[in-house]
Amino acid sequence: MVSPRMSDPVTTLDGEDSSWLRAVARNRDAIAHRALFDRYFARVYVFIERRVDDRELARELTSDVFLEVWEQASRFRGDAKVSTWIFGIARFKSLEAVRGQRRFKRSRVLSGGDELLSRVPESRSSATQLGARETLRRVAEAMDRLPRDQREALLLAVVEGLEPEEIASRQQISRDTVKTRVSRARRALRRMLGGGEALR
Repeated sequence: MVSPRMSDPVTTLDGEDSSWLRAVARNRDAIAHRALFDRYFARVYVFIERRVDDRELARELTSDVFLEVWEQASRFRGDAKVSTWIFGIARFKSLEAVRGQRRFKRSRVLSGGDELLSRVPESRSSATQLGARETLRRVAEAMDRLPRDQREALLLAVVEGLEPEEIASRQQISRDTVKTRVSRARRALRRMLGGGEALR
């Protein structure tokens, strides 16, 4: 058995994610669901916002993603990482919303979020809806306050998962400059959000 001190941090995170999702699936464990929410909500939000280019819609869709995690946890088969599954839901909802924007009025698209919220047990829906929206609002505002070059570097690193060399090529800067921008953006976000782990 591998000592916890020697284990790969990524593998440890994957194991925690799987345990939490199983707890949600088997026991409707609100604490486990909240743990997944806290770990991924910021990254899911910026992932969606970049695709729909609408902050309010992105907030609604991010709430929908975690409500889907709550409702569909038992359908996860373990063929991929939990994070991959969550971002797959986010990608589907983003595409669905963009298609919907082309076919219907924006209000029609947003109404789907309210229907999903009403299907979650009251003890979860209130906490998730109010807590999620407030935190997402703060993260979105903090991201907007970052210098543009730092914000873009951070999004490329965290949301797109690009290596420093790839970001350097896109932004036409050096690898060291990329690291500096990402590091400064993370420090600024933690400072603005009161020391949280947003976009780690």
